[in-house]
Amino acid sequence: MMNEPWQRLPALSLKQLQYFVTLAQLRHFTDTASRLAISQPALSSALRQIETVLGGKLVNRTAATVTLTELGAAILPHAQRILSVAQAAFSDMQQIVEAGGDGTVRIGLVPSVSSLLFPLLPQTLAEAFPRLRIEFHDQTNDALIQALQRGEIDFGIGAIDSSLPAELLVYPLREDPFVAVLHRDDPLAAQAHLPWKQLVGRDIAVFSKGNIQRLVAALVESHRLTLTTRYQVDYIETLYGLVRSRLAVAILPALYTTHLQDPALRVAHLQQPALARTVALMRGPQALPPLIEDCFSLLQAALR
Repeated sequence: MMNEPWQRLPALSLKQLQYFVTLAQLRHFTDTASRLAISQPALSSALRQIETVLGGKLVNRTAATVTLTELGAAILPHAQRILSVAQAAFSDMQQIVEAGGDGTVRIGLVPSVSSLLFPLLPQTLAEAFPRLRIEFHDQTNDALIQALQRGEIDFGIGAIDSSLPAELLVYPLREDPFVAVLHRDDPLAAQAHLPWKQLVGRDIAVFSKGNIQRLVAALVESHRLTLTTRYQVDYIETLYGLVRSRLAVAILPALYTTHLQDPALRVAHLQQPALARTVALMRGPQALPPLIEDCFSLLQAALR
């Protein structure tokens, strides 16, 4: 539950937290004081105040370097998150004052879901909130989840998997089945539906990051398939390039192929067994500003 604004907060300032985070990064008092443009006594005093408020020692200091205690290492990510949220909020307030606008909404996206959103969603938001600034952040699924946890984005559209933190609020939108992309001259290219076992012995290309590789690996292991994942790539064009060159069969979710219009490539739905990821709207548990809540509700209704 959110604290009421008049309730007493711990006697820590954002500047003190900034001192601790910077010291944890540089691991040296002199370098940290220089970076922050303060004296070493002022830095030491701020650190003692933090330790007094929190009730424990955060760093071990020697003549040569600084190391974090177990408590300091545990507290560091929380301090980083507070600073990140505060900076984002301050930036939003500055934009409102400087531009006289309604603020900014930050939406995280895994790249493949753009076909669900454009051009309808930006047009709908622009009509409903004409002075709203909209930021779309293209991210891997893992990066999107981390950005939600750190408060770097307001909400996002990604995929559900076992790594999803329990505190996130998740609203499933649709199933996204996995497909194979093959060269048109491939003997399997004429099939609209392709059993996984027919890919045994073929060189496979998949994305190297995110949950797609984990989903494929879990299916292969559970069904005791022998697939040769020879290529792992970061970008969709590299994946398609391997297929165009007849070097591999690509495996990926169908949403990636929505706008695929390459005459050299063919798409086949994978089956026996079917594999799909669940695309979902996600947000953190914290309350959002009223305008951002309205944007979220509009997005949720538009994607149903």
